[in-house]
Amino acid sequence: MTAKRKIIIDTDPAIGIPGTDADDPIAIMLALQDPRLELMAITTVFGNCPPLLGARCATRILQVAGRTDIPVAVGMSTPMGGTLPPLLQQAYAGARGREGSIPLPAAEESHCGQHASELIVDLVRQHPGEITLVCIGSQSNLALALVKAPDIAPLIKEIVFMGGALGLDATWGRGNITPVAECNIWFDPQAADIVFRAGIPMTMVSLDVTNAATGLVLTEAHLEGLDDTQPLTALFKLVCACYFDAPMFDWSEGCVLYDPLAVAVAADAHIATLTPMAIGVETAGKLSTGQTVPLRDTDANMQVCTQIDGAAIVQDIVRIITRKA
Repeated sequence: MTAKRKIIIDTDPAIGIPGTDADDPIAIMLALQDPRLELMAITTVFGNCPPLLGARCATRILQVAGRTDIPVAVGMSTPMGGTLPPLLQQAYAGARGREGSIPLPAAEESHCGQHASELIVDLVRQHPGEITLVCIGSQSNLALALVKAPDIAPLIKEIVFMGGALGLDATWGRGNITPVAECNIWFDPQAADIVFRAGIPMTMVSLDVTNAATGLVLTEAHLEGLDDTQPLTALFKLVCACYFDAPMFDWSEGCVLYDPLAVAVAADAHIATLTPMAIGVETAGKLSTGQTVPLRDTDANMQVCTQIDGAAIVQDIVRIITRKA
């Protein structure tokens, strides 16, 4: 029997909070239910909501799944530069800064007490060469871990991240927060630059494949006939319903499964066509900050997902989460 792949999910999950995406909690549910994966920890970062609120959301999922043995650690509340983008400051002053329609556990019950970067360092050192970091928010926590403990870089098995846009798909493969920048990278380009330069094996899941054209869209039809008596399935349906009522993006009639694709690729990279590329991050451009840029005459630093069968992957994700035969 093949050993399970140990993963840490670094994420910005929000459940039941209007104006936030549903893909982060769905990614956590997939990691919990996929028999090929062993979820070692969840670390939270700013993004959909503040990281402490994200930890409460993650803990609610773990409670429903009966997996409160998995530690949750609160991480960076700002980018490496120290200033939260004004659009997030405004969002956190409103609905995205407080509990939504799904009740959450108290803050003190929702984290292990360690900073996310410290938990990453400890787990990587305890399991050298075994842990894959699945980064589905800004890469601030991992970057801080690498700054604090550069020795962990060769001990990390791989990084699979959702982020970036290369324009490989002329319609969809562009920025979703600026014309050229995807939000996870744009939120903290300095962090992404640190991670991209660390020499760790990486796989990039970008907007070029996480879009409606590839079929990677969860719709209400996917939820029909699911067994509501299973607690995690019931929560899955509730999270999706909250998103359908107040979608974050209007790219399609449904929820694009950006982050769950990164988890799925961590479980089985063969579901995607992977192309070696050298990718850098623009950190100082006035108009292009956060853009992920293919580099010429440079050795590849990551594998980039360039093609998927999104419709088949969505079906598999729903089947795995709901444990449907």
